[in-house]
Amino acid sequence: MSYPHFRIGLLCLMRLLNTETLKLQEFYADIPRYTILSHTWEKEEVTFQDIQNLETARLKAGFAKVWNACVRARNYDFEWIWIDSCCINKESSAELSEAINSMYQYYEDAVVCCVYLCDVSIEFHPRNPKSSFKDSRWFKRGWTLQELLAPRNVVFLDKDWVRIGTRWTLRDVVSAITSVPVEVFEGRDINTYSVAQRMSWAASRETTRAEDQAYSLMGIFGVSMPPIYGEGGAKAFMRLQQEIIKISDDRSIFAWVAASMSGEVKASDSDCIGDRSSYSFGNNGLRIHLPLETTGDSSRGNDVFLASLLCQSERDGSFLSFYLQKTSRQQYVRCRPDQLAFRPTLKPALKNIQQLTVREVPIARRSRFDAEVHSFDPVMFHVDLLPSARHFLCTDTLSSPVVHSPNPSRVSVQLEPWLSLYKLTYKTPVAGEAFTIRLLYPWLGDSPYYTLHLGDQPFKVPPFSFIDSSRDDGTVVRSSSGAISIHCEVTGRLDRCLEIDFIDQDSLEIDFLTQTLRPSRSGFIVPSKIQLYAGTIQLIGVYPPDLYVKTWQDIAYIPMSHAFPLRILTYGTVSSVPAFHVPVGLQGTSSRAGTPWTNIVVDKESAEQVYESYVNGTTVNKRRMMQTSAWLSDRDYQESLTASVQERSSLQLGTHLLRLE
Repeated sequence: MSYPHFRIGLLCLMRLLNTETLKLQEFYADIPRYTILSHTWEKEEVTFQDIQNLETARLKAGFAKVWNACVRARNYDFEWIWIDSCCINKESSAELSEAINSMYQYYEDAVVCCVYLCDVSIEFHPRNPKSSFKDSRWFKRGWTLQELLAPRNVVFLDKDWVRIGTRWTLRDVVSAITSVPVEVFEGRDINTYSVAQRMSWAASRETTRAEDQAYSLMGIFGVSMPPIYGEGGAKAFMRLQQEIIKISDDRSIFAWVAASMSGEVKASDSDCIGDRSSYSFGNNGLRIHLPLETTGDSSRGNDVFLASLLCQSERDGSFLSFYLQKTSRQQYVRCRPDQLAFRPTLKPALKNIQQLTVREVPIARRSRFDAEVHSFDPVMFHVDLLPSARHFLCTDTLSSPVVHSPNPSRVSVQLEPWLSLYKLTYKTPVAGEAFTIRLLYPWLGDSPYYTLHLGDQPFKVPPFSFIDSSRDDGTVVRSSSGAISIHCEVTGRLDRCLEIDFIDQDSLEIDFLTQTLRPSRSGFIVPSKIQLYAGTIQLIGVYPPDLYVKTWQDIAYIPMSHAFPLRILTYGTVSSVPAFHVPVGLQGTSSRAGTPWTNIVVDKESAEQVYESYVNGTTVNKRRMMQTSAWLSDRDYQESLTASVQERSSLQLGTHLLRLE
């Protein structure tokens, strides 16, 4: 049987590495099915020049990564792999430019993307707060955002190349870590999200070159521009915005300054201003119609106005406006770029829509693969029992065209291209515990169609109906003795490889494997650093721990939920005992509608002890106040600290703000 190649229309050149010979080959038109590696660069990566001579390449530390990636690819029948370190000739500026503009498509066109996390161990499940998964450097790099979003299939591997899970099975965890909505990993088109929301996904990520902060986002916004290293990050980002504006009339792009806090900004609704919704860049700035209103605050000056973006917050429906300072008759410049105003209605602003020009403050120079199956060839499913599940035996040999291989842990089923259902039943010889896998021909794409059920009961399909099957690459069900997990490994051929794992009931990780994380709409922005007389005190702990906790340079986000309406923040220095605890919480019947409160605890108790004292009400630490003060004492100094909480007044994660002064 021959397997189709897939044409990538926009690529001029793609260079792939043969997984057997480790030789590079160039492709210009018919690109074969390939896997792609996503990783963070380490010392002595193998370059394009190195891979020309394998003896030279083997001397570099990075060769082990290339070799192991090829080994894994070969294990799943991939002849070709793309690895950025050695498949791009970075000494050619033209090729580098082409690769940067094509990078998103490289990952989008791959059959599967293997994410190698060199700093992660599979010891704990990623939902376990003890896991190093959430702390991986891969989640903090700029280029890896598009490598997370673009591919159809993503599998995460730990430092020993052991499978951790997939983007689908870990979608709630990955969403918690990255702030990318879980719906994106369930198939929602990223183009349905506002420009501001997509900008927010990249806000906390870092790149080695400042310009790459902008270049790494080109594919996410569907734009191209030549990279100019040396122009600086600010100019590169301005060019990116200008390219986005050429293809989008979404005014939320002007709310991006709120960076990581702009994830709640919906796309603008320009219908309310009719044919005046278009805008463009001229040589004197941005030409645009904007609804203007006075600020109502004389301290800001008579020349400062509020301009509505016509964007609403997903959280409370309020409309966003930004500040403009008038410099001449129709000329304005943006001021207070880190502030936005919230308005309950647009009506006052819509009474005064003006055509104006907004100038940017000058920047100072500083020293394709869709993988759809179009043929109607039979598809082979190979089902493997991993070592943990080999106490199960396949007992169903009549209702399905099952092929037993010499390997007792593998059976294969050939699916024909008509609406037929096949099933495999597995049982334990002694206890009789059973589960059934039902398979369906993959009509709509390269994703596996299967369901996993406990037991061995007959299963009937209504005539001429499609099964509401799982189009994912991972399913887990609890049984009386543990949990049965099934996932699909994508292969270089059109076969499917299903792998079955069993997690014993006594495993400490079973609950993390089978639970689902859910984000909270409420929470606190708190300082992550405090400057005291004795020096800088840092936020060194949050109890109970939560994967949705996020820390930036000077602030942190602390989520609140109905299950955990209380968190204990521990401040101190990494090398010494904690200086104090700051409980924060929301008191009321609902975490979203609760009243915020805080306190300062200077007793030498652990965060867990303080938490229990509030939950059980066993100590005087149950004070719940909007503002409180305490004395911090040491042998050499004494200092007063005040904690206060208030509702948010600018774009931010969560609903409240904690101040420590």
